[in-house]
Amino acid sequence: MICVIIACGSHTRMITEHQNLAADGVSFVELRLDFLRREPDIHRLIPNRPTAVIVTARRTQDGGLWRDSEEKRLQLLRSAIVAAPEFVDLEVDVADKIPPFGKTRRIISYHNLEETPENLDALHREMLTKSPYFIKIAVNPKTVDDMFRFVAFVREKNRQAKQLGDKGVRVIGIGMGEMGKATRILAKKFEMPYTYATFSKDRMIAPGMLVYKELFDLYHYDQTDTDTTVYGIIGNPIGHSLSPLIHNRSFIEQKINAVYVPFPLDDNNVPDFIERAKEFDIKGLSVTIPHKIAVMKHLTKMDPAVEKIGACNTLVFRDGERLGYNTDYVAAVSSIEAALGGNFMDEKSTLDGKNALILGAGGAGMALAYGLKKRGSLVTITDINGNRAYDLGKYLDCEIIDWKLRDKLKLDILVNCTPIGMHPKVDESPFEKSALRPRMVVFDAVYNPENTLLLKSAREKGCIAVSGVEMFVGQACLQFKLFTGQKASASLMRNLVRDALSAAH
Repeated sequence: MICVIIACGSHTRMITEHQNLAADGVSFVELRLDFLRREPDIHRLIPNRPTAVIVTARRTQDGGLWRDSEEKRLQLLRSAIVAAPEFVDLEVDVADKIPPFGKTRRIISYHNLEETPENLDALHREMLTKSPYFIKIAVNPKTVDDMFRFVAFVREKNRQAKQLGDKGVRVIGIGMGEMGKATRILAKKFEMPYTYATFSKDRMIAPGMLVYKELFDLYHYDQTDTDTTVYGIIGNPIGHSLSPLIHNRSFIEQKINAVYVPFPLDDNNVPDFIERAKEFDIKGLSVTIPHKIAVMKHLTKMDPAVEKIGACNTLVFRDGERLGYNTDYVAAVSSIEAALGGNFMDEKSTLDGKNALILGAGGAGMALAYGLKKRGSLVTITDINGNRAYDLGKYLDCEIIDWKLRDKLKLDILVNCTPIGMHPKVDESPFEKSALRPRMVVFDAVYNPENTLLLKSAREKGCIAVSGVEMFVGQACLQFKLFTGQKASASLMRNLVRDALSAAH
């Protein structure tokens, strides 16, 4: 179940939003009285409510907006209970001042905006003395250890509560901030009775809180359970990633009980996360910037391409092993080869003997240079940073050319692995249009926008244009196969990516 929080400045708007949510199928909401700019009128909000409700008025120290005195807040909550809502949320330190009354059930809550306290068990024991129906604990995990420790605590308490039957008190554990977002998505996995979401993307009530539609539509929250397998993506930042969209929709399409979750991690948290991933039942991870190199030291086995390229974008946990793969190079080279009428699986490659220029000597450039060279192309590398181009060329035994001379070569294949042309700088191109020639293959690893200025120029000059969407979708399909053993629909993923990119602009 999801409890959707309504936080509005006026009674009229709060009532309207409540009715809209009910019409949208939402059955449980929290009314945040502290957001009201005028004195809350309980009799307007509770008697004719269209769904079950939690009533609360949050103090500023707990992340709320209550502006009046504490005594007035407590009196408001007492009055709210008399109006008989289904639940009232009371902080643990004031719960004794508001005795149980009528049929209203008590949620005893604790909010720590700064950290994840060490004494969770002691806190839980204290909260149990306050006549709770549910216990809610919201903390701010700063490290992977904080997050895993907190989730283990919540899961254990909910299992204990389940064993006690009607006498058990279940715990809602909320990790605030980006680090804790997974606790909201995986609430049912961790046996929580419900989680919280906001009613609107324009009203972020707490750090890391998702919009209820996102929980339903993107993470199919209503279909997850304790048996749901977890996959995810690690990187920093990853808020822009479309991977959760295409993988989660593919799980639904294939009827696989799994969910794909974003895990934003800084460098310091990567080792602990990989070591403890099994605690979340994580079976596979996509790895993106800046962790593709760092994860390699934590692999027990790796594909030869990972070792040669020096980057891992896919991590699979299987039979006690941590297996590393690089699906980027296969996806990119496959799309270029397909554009020339070939197939990556064929022994004889349509790329053999073709002159290819790689723009950019970073991770993507490394992967493309390795893949093209492996398929027989004659690869030249260039980069704005000449030293980086020299190092990569020497490592892969490729030709090197000065960046200023990049449009002087006679090419069969041009590959852009720089961010030039990426949103929002869509009016830039890394290559002179005049140097493009008909039938030349032009591949752009940039996929936002899909139709970059470079690709527009290529089409106008009669080139074969291949967008970065093909690489993105291709690597995701390969990851999906490695994760699940099943084949994903490339057309489904491609359409999802295009729709998302179109909606973003």
